[in-house]
Amino acid sequence: MIYQGSKARLIKDILPYIQNCIDSNKVNLYIEPFVGGANVIQHIKRAVKIGLDTNKYLIALLKHCQNNPDLTDAFEDCPFELYKEVRDSYNKGDDRYEDWQKGLVGFCASYGGRFFDGGYGRDKRGGRSIYKGRIKYLKDEAKNLMGVSFSVQDYTAINCNAETVPAFFYLDPPYAGTKQYQNKFWHDQFYRWARELSRHHFVLISEYQMPSDFLSMWTKERKVMQKSDRASAELVSEHLFTHKDGLYYKWYHEEGYKLWQSR
Repeated sequence: MIYQGSKARLIKDILPYIQNCIDSNKVNLYIEPFVGGANVIQHIKRAVKIGLDTNKYLIALLKHCQNNPDLTDAFEDCPFELYKEVRDSYNKGDDRYEDWQKGLVGFCASYGGRFFDGGYGRDKRGGRSIYKGRIKYLKDEAKNLMGVSFSVQDYTAINCNAETVPAFFYLDPPYAGTKQYQNKFWHDQFYRWARELSRHHFVLISEYQMPSDFLSMWTKERKVMQKSDRASAELVSEHLFTHKDGLYYKWYHEEGYKLWQSR
């Protein structure tokens, strides 16, 4: 799904760093506490998959896609009048539209997948709505969401300790210093949590920058549209970080490096 901060264009680069670790260590549980548009979790194999997010409208939409992957009950189109109507329903908190419908319009008809935050999305010519293209994209991906357990939960509610065997956590939080999501994100709190989590589980984090005790395992420069003019792009360095004392870093330097050398 088109989503703010989506990794859809980077999946071929970052997936091997996740899947090789899962396969090499026979990891049975994969968790994404910031599942977003589910652009990574849908590609993971050979593990029980759990996708979490605090946005209940996002989770309602993803669950609806699992139950009705053809989206036969979705709005055929979304003119601005409908967009405004659903947005007003969301802002008022009324039940005129179901949660999944608010998620559908909020993500698929808003610029940049920003959920009623980026304004009504139009094509490059400034005319037609982007909605139909986004719906087609969502339908194409819906079949890949089968088998994922989605639920509404904040990452802070996750127990960092390993109760039995290590799980794999892929973390894609709101990036520091960039356009934020609607709710404030406390990065220092997240860093402390990620350090503790890394002691007991395999952890990779997507970010542009992290504190010095998190090491970059992979990086790639790319252009992103971050400015409000919707025309100029910035060159950024995308990274996959892991903690220097964590299980992933230990595995990579004992076994993982050999996998990359033999490719």
